[in-house]
Amino acid sequence: MLSRVDANLAEQINKQFPGLKDIWQLGADGGMRRVAISVFDHWLDDESEWHLMACFEGEERERRNQKMLAHWAALYDLTQVYTLRYRGRWPAKANTVIKRYTDRDGFLIQSRYDKHHPPSQFLIMPDLGCICAAGWDDTNILYFHDKARAAPVLDLASKAGLFVLEGDAA
Repeated sequence: MLSRVDANLAEQINKQFPGLKDIWQLGADGGMRRVAISVFDHWLDDESEWHLMACFEGEERERRNQKMLAHWAALYDLTQVYTLRYRGRWPAKANTVIKRYTDRDGFLIQSRYDKHHPPSQFLIMPDLGCICAAGWDDTNILYFHDKARAAPVLDLASKAGLFVLEGDAA
């Protein structure tokens, strides 16, 4: 399902996204702009709406899962997708390596919602100049330098029934 990329491609990706590891490990912006891709049509700023994030089962959970999974599948079908993984003995000798997803079904299994684990999907899409990181609250963050280049990701989100939220809360 995952294949390690050769050193040249890894170097190109690291040059294209110099803040890659900071985004992955720290949730920083890595010097990139960002927007949220969410099941919600607005930021849940009002405390009275926070209960909407606590959705773990039932029809609403299924509806959210279908939208998110449709978006992940569309991204896989659109372009080559890569991710980061640790390799080596943790923590002293662990290094990050870039890997390419090679199996759509396996990728989608990894992308599925699991109420027992926080979402961990982290996609690097060099052809589109962006990174997409799964969030815990049915909201993913899209990082990019050029929004026009990342537009296909946003279009696919809209087609999946998701919303693009801009602003400081991303």
